[in-house]
Parts: sequence; structure tokens; C-alpha cells
Amino acid sequence: MAVRYPSDEWIKELSRICNEDPEFKTVAGKFSGKFIFQVEPEEGKLDQTALLSVRVEHGTTSEARALSSLDECPDADYVVTGKYSVWKNVVQGKQEPLRAIMTRKLKLVKGKQLNLLKEVKLALKIMNTSAGIDAVYPDDR
Repeated sequence: MAVRYPSDEWIKELSRICNEDPEFKTVAGKFSGKFIFQVEPEEGKLDQTALLSVRVEHGTTSEARALSSLDECPDADYVVTGKYSVWKNVVQGKQEPLRAIMTRKLKLVKGKQLNLLKEVKLALKIMNTSAGIDAVYPDDR
């Protein structure tokens, strides 16, 4: 059954799939960090900001949920923000997330960029996993 992106159901589905994938555990290795993905609205595509949070810790994901505000998760290690259309391309596997950060299509507003750049395999694994989610998007009519 398709889940709506960006939503609580979508981030929980991503977490579930990652946790069931033995390759994810290997790729995530010893990485530990809590992420907030801030999806900014665009007229005719997404009406309001969406905040999706997930913790990656030593090969598993946890605490996957949608947030109402950044104040709900002050302990986030990384906050990555960008317009809906950029995020949509990332989660559909059409845009590499680290390349989007390097070209400033996505902005790392909290956390150390160098730490993320070291985790290319992890970023690609998450991107490839998200592309496999049966999702519906608010601008797909």
C-alpha cells in the first residue's frame, strides 16, 4: 500500500525497510547520528513544511517520526533543509543527497558536513532504499 510523502508513515516505512536489510547494517557500521529532514513547501506542490526525524545508530534506525517543530528534537545531530522538489528527487533516487548538499540544493543547517561526506555508502544506501518505497506525492495528480 502506498504511503504519502512526506509523512510520519513514510519515515517509519523507510526505517522499517532499513532495519530489515542486512546490507544496511553493514553499510551503517559504527555511524551514529540523529537526522531531521526539513522539507520546505513549494506553491502547488507542498503546502507546509514537513519535518521528518530518524536516528541511525550502529547499523539500525530508530525514533523515526514526523515532527511538528524543530523544538521537538533539540538533540538532532544533523538538520538538512531543502525545497520539496529537491527532496522528492532525492527520495526517488534521481538526485544523490550528498551532491545536493555540495551544490547547495540541500543545506546542512546543523551538523558537520565533513562527517556526512565520509558516509557516502550510507547516504547512497538510504537513498536507494527510499526510492523503493511505494509512495504518493502531493504534486502527483
